[in-house]
Amino acid sequence: MKQLFTLFFSVLVSVSAFAGQGGPDTWGYTWKDSNEPGGPVYSWIDIVSEGGTEVKLLADDNSRGPFPMNFDFTYYWYDVNQFWVGSNGYLLFQNGNIASPFQWGASTLAPNDVVGAFLNDLTFGGINDSAECYYKVNAAKDTLIVSWINVPYFDTNANGQSGNNTFQIILSAVDHSITFQYKDVTPTSPYSGASSVGIENYSGSIGLWFNASTFVSPPENFAIKYYYPVSPTLAVTDAAIIYNDNPETGAIFLTNNSPVAHDLKARVKNYGTVTTNPFNVQGVVKDPVGTQVVANFYQTDTLDAQEYADFTFSQQLNPVLEGTYKYFTITQLPGDYPPSNNSKTQEIVVVDPTLPEVRLGYDDGQTNQLTSINWIGGEGGIGTYIIPPFYPAQITKLHYWNTSNYGDAFSARIFDDDGISGLPYSLLDSFYVESGDIVVSGWTDITLPNPVTITSGGFYLSWDMHGESIALGMTIAAPFSNRSFEVFNNGWGIYRYRETQDPMINATITQGFPTNVTASTFNGIEMYLSPNPASDHATIQYTVPATNEKVWLAITDLQGKLISRQNIGTATEGQHTYTFDTNQYAAGMYLVQMYSGKNKKMEKLVIMD
Repeated sequence: MKQLFTLFFSVLVSVSAFAGQGGPDTWGYTWKDSNEPGGPVYSWIDIVSEGGTEVKLLADDNSRGPFPMNFDFTYYWYDVNQFWVGSNGYLLFQNGNIASPFQWGASTLAPNDVVGAFLNDLTFGGINDSAECYYKVNAAKDTLIVSWINVPYFDTNANGQSGNNTFQIILSAVDHSITFQYKDVTPTSPYSGASSVGIENYSGSIGLWFNASTFVSPPENFAIKYYYPVSPTLAVTDAAIIYNDNPETGAIFLTNNSPVAHDLKARVKNYGTVTTNPFNVQGVVKDPVGTQVVANFYQTDTLDAQEYADFTFSQQLNPVLEGTYKYFTITQLPGDYPPSNNSKTQEIVVVDPTLPEVRLGYDDGQTNQLTSINWIGGEGGIGTYIIPPFYPAQITKLHYWNTSNYGDAFSARIFDDDGISGLPYSLLDSFYVESGDIVVSGWTDITLPNPVTITSGGFYLSWDMHGESIALGMTIAAPFSNRSFEVFNNGWGIYRYRETQDPMINATITQGFPTNVTASTFNGIEMYLSPNPASDHATIQYTVPATNEKVWLAITDLQGKLISRQNIGTATEGQHTYTFDTNQYAAGMYLVQMYSGKNKKMEKLVIMD
């Protein structure tokens, strides 16, 4: 799927322009094709009839995974054992999404770790689409085969597709080789020209492309094989920040003036070929006005090649000001190369939980540094993922900043994160916004008639366009959330520019239930929780409907993970008291849930050292 403003070109030359062989790259990979003496022999492998596993939920511009290889495959100087499958004709060894405009050589822009057999604007989302994708690991567990079968290009015709392509990738641990095979090929796509073919390493600093000089798609009944170097000699010294706080370095929301400070965590990895001596990692946090409020150094141990270390900085973050904070980490290893993976920046948004309404978004309230997004064909959308700073949280309003519109509409949707790998699945609510109700160059506000309650995890918000004239604002002011997605026909993929843009989509939330020590009831349960915060014990005074059913007490973390659960009595008439020891729990914020039959009550509890 293409953005309207994206420019593209294709250069058409004859197939005879292929060199037949190429390389080496800096590591030593070379390639030959099936027309070259000594090259691979084209021989299509049918994995569908041999029990291959279907890759489900591929759509337009997305990826699925990770899937296990069940063996170690040596790629460049490191081993990989899991993979992601991209709808646009590639494998990845780290999470990501590749979409137009497609690369024609190694690039340090994310994602990296690419094995691209047929990088182009393919789609699994057309009408009556016959596209399929399967993978299979052989019985010896030394070969992975992934096949894209009858996959068309994205098009703006009535079917949303055109052309047909069938190809496969073969990874062999026997000789560390990579083979691409092409059974059926439509040479060019309507919007992206020829298909790019190549490989690159984890940082995008090294790679080898098959057709970077010809810009011609591989022909049918054709094979390309990448050969691993016999005796690679390159010595690599490279320490990389893998992530801050969470695997996506995804933005988080915190509350200000919290009795519990926030731990600053990170993962660092020796991506090189040699053991590193101990080195420093610096961690810095700046508040909304640019003042440095945290300054940390962590010294690693000696790290063997490909070894990683998880750590927590000694100084914590205890924010006071509301607004957007930047949590920045950087490695300080002498002789390190490349520098492109030495640092990460996480967005931390701090809100005031005492306000009657709390607005959540990744734009820091700024509307003066914007670009816009819309899609060719007038279909498609953009989404964002939000994890609220407290539970339960009630979503009461949605907000969208549209930059243009000439008579079109959009839909606003809310999804739960209960899908595979935490992706959106259950639709919680949706709204169709008519053209006349849309504010251009301003916020379009939607008030939910029935607030949506979130008790754990997060939720997704989407903006779905209904016509080519409408466009959504995208902030280009750093930092960025790494929580944005592109949406097409209910298929969600990582937004191709998530490292440099964020959608102008906000949500307003309120506290779902009272959290102080005054009495409140829900479904017939009345409950007092004190002291709060607690240091060594907490006491619950409660009354429940006299049903003679068991009364249960459950304690979870803020993400809903169960910490403990116990039966504390029977639902009989009168007031009851139960005291429990809090020393067994680490300092932090928890949810205390009491339930009996269909009756339930929930409170937040802060436990201090």
